[in-house]
Parts: sequence; structure tokens; C-alpha cells
Amino acid sequence: MITRLLDLPRLLGKTPQSALLFGPRGSGKTRLSLAFLRGKSPLLVFDLLDNANFTRFLTQPDLFKHEVEGGLKPRGLLTVFVDEVQRLPQLLNDVHSLIESHKGKVRFLLTGSSARKLKRGGANLLAGRAWTLHLHPLTHREGVRDLRRALSFGTLPAIYLEDASPERSLKAYVDTYLKEEIQQEALTRKVDGYVRFLEVAAQMNGAPLNFSSIARVCGVSVPTAQEFFSILVDTMIAFRVEGWAWSVRKQLRQSPKLYFFDCGVLNAVRGELTTELKTGSFRYGMLFETFIVQEFFRLNDYQETGFRMHYWRSNSGVEVDVVLSRGPSDRPIAVEIKSSATPNSKDLRGLHSFKSENKHARLFCLCQTPRPYEIDGVKILPWTEGLATLFPYPPV
Repeated sequence: MITRLLDLPRLLGKTPQSALLFGPRGSGKTRLSLAFLRGKSPLLVFDLLDNANFTRFLTQPDLFKHEVEGGLKPRGLLTVFVDEVQRLPQLLNDVHSLIESHKGKVRFLLTGSSARKLKRGGANLLAGRAWTLHLHPLTHREGVRDLRRALSFGTLPAIYLEDASPERSLKAYVDTYLKEEIQQEALTRKVDGYVRFLEVAAQMNGAPLNFSSIARVCGVSVPTAQEFFSILVDTMIAFRVEGWAWSVRKQLRQSPKLYFFDCGVLNAVRGELTTELKTGSFRYGMLFETFIVQEFFRLNDYQETGFRMHYWRSNSGVEVDVVLSRGPSDRPIAVEIKSSATPNSKDLRGLHSFKSENKHARLFCLCQTPRPYEIDGVKILPWTEGLATLFPYPPV
């Protein structure tokens, strides 16, 4: 049994606090929620992936509110679990009304795998009435020990822990995403163009995005390519990393980078699930960088460290993979990620260039060295130790 870093009993406990739990499909939202709710009474469960539930509430909009109010007791706290709430965003208006009308008597735990439909429809996101939480695929602190398996097949719990045929499951995952998230939810009318965009985006994972080039390759307009990028982020298949500068205006002028949320899904979209992963190859290095950036993203969220994650690129094209900072008054942390065990001085050139412009920066290189050491002010750390240094657990 894996203990997830998102600790619902600690966060929600026995209080009447409601929560919206977002996360990509397959990250374990339903299982985690039901484990937390086990033994809770009274309890109502509504699975909107069940067509019977979906149809009932779609055709009889008042039924949800009536059923919840029918479950209220004179004493005690009613817990209502709604799975995949993005399928019927209008239910959030009823949730809002019920929280206000029955304060201290009812709380909601609502899950969703896409914020796109909620945002587009102007859905009531319960500001101030429900916490927004996120669940991600497994981190190295949740039992990921086989790095090669994580780079090849990702860390979605069921696939990483149990699946004897991960290639088939990952192909089905991508197909389900395109059919259920994109086609059925009508997130875009240009489904064929989106499929091409998804393939191009996977090839550009970890690289600054040139929307003009992407649009030309996909045969769509630049605004459509930008819309596709937003869909990819809103459906939690990828996240964006902005260019870094102290000036917000300069940041906005830089192209964002895109990283897929899971290495297995990335490999499936790229058609490389059965391609041999050779240590020391360009592909191995790209996947290792992606995996570490994913760890940054997940741990920063779980531990509420408050970092904003950027990349940095000089006018001459020298780069730093990740810059962590909480704002202008915070000392920036520049991190280079290398899959080798012995990074050389050339690998650290971007860090020194960044330091020349940011005198107070802390410099790190996370790699596969067996033990830590330091070169010219750069701390070279085993990647697990580097993550423990940057995101100490428990948080400090």
C-alpha cells in the first residue's frame, strides 16, 4: 500500500471543509478519495463517469440538490463525494448553494481530470468555500525506486506498480484521453489538428515553443496552436515553464517550455514505448530531465514550498534547466539536470553564466553521481539528495 504525499486525513480530517481535487486520469484520485471516505457516515457517492448518474442529473437538474438534502441528518456531518465533476459543471452552483444553506452540516469532495470545461463554461469554482488540491503521478517519495521503469513507462500508479503490459495500457491511455477528454467533452472542433499538435508537442517536450513553427507543421493558425497548448495544460497532460527574468515584462516576451506530466505518456505519444532506452543517449537525457522537472513540480505543490519554476536562456543561447524563486526578494536557485554520473565544466557553463548576472544565486547540478561534491561554487548532488535539499521533507 503506497502512502500518498497528499494527506487528505490531515488536510480535511473531521472538519466541514470542502475540496476540489484535480489530477490527470489514472493518478489515483478516486482510490485516494474513497480510502479517505471509508467509514465516514453519512456518505453520498456520485460517479459521473457512470452514464446512469450523468443522465439523471443532466435531464433532471434539481435532482442532485434534492438527493443531497435528503441525506442530511439532524446531527452529524454529511460527506458528498462527486467523481469527475467537470462532466457536469452546473452541479457546482448547487454545491455552492448547499454549502451556504447548510453550514457545518455538509461538505463536498469533488474530483476532476480537466479544468478546461469548467473554465470555458464560467463554472462556479467555489472560491473561498472549497480548497483546490492536486494529485500527481507517484514521486520518488511514494515508492518509485526503478528509475529506468519510470523513464520508460512513467509513474501513473496502476501502470508503474502493477501493470505487466505497460505499453498496451499507455497506448490505451492516450486513446482514451483523445476520445473522452477531447472528443466527448468537445474541447475543440479541430480534433484532427489537435492530434497532430499533440504529436508535435511531444517532440518539443522540454524545448521553448515556437507557435508559428508549430502552427505551420500542424496546418493550423497560430491562435489555434496557442489554444491547443492551453487545452494540453488545462487537461493536465502537460505543464508550462516560463522563461526567467526579474522583470515580468521580459518574462512575458520569452517563449514558454512545455513538459508532459508523465514520461510513459510522453513516450506513448512519441511512439517510442518499444524503442530501447540506451543510457547516455540524447533520449535518455531528455527523459531524465523531464522526470526531475516533474518531481520539482509535484513536490513544490505537495509541500507548498511556494517556488515559481522557470528556465533561463541567455542571448547567446546558453541555458539553465530550472530556476526556482519565490519572488524578487528571494535568492534564486539555478539547477542544471544531467543524466550522467560525472558532469563536466561544459555542463556547468549555463550556471556560471547565470551567476554572472545574478550574483546571489545558489547553484546546483542534479545528476547520477554516487556522492556529492562541489566544483567552482556549484553543488553536484545525487538527484535524490538534491530533491531532499531543495524540497526538504517534512517542509521547513
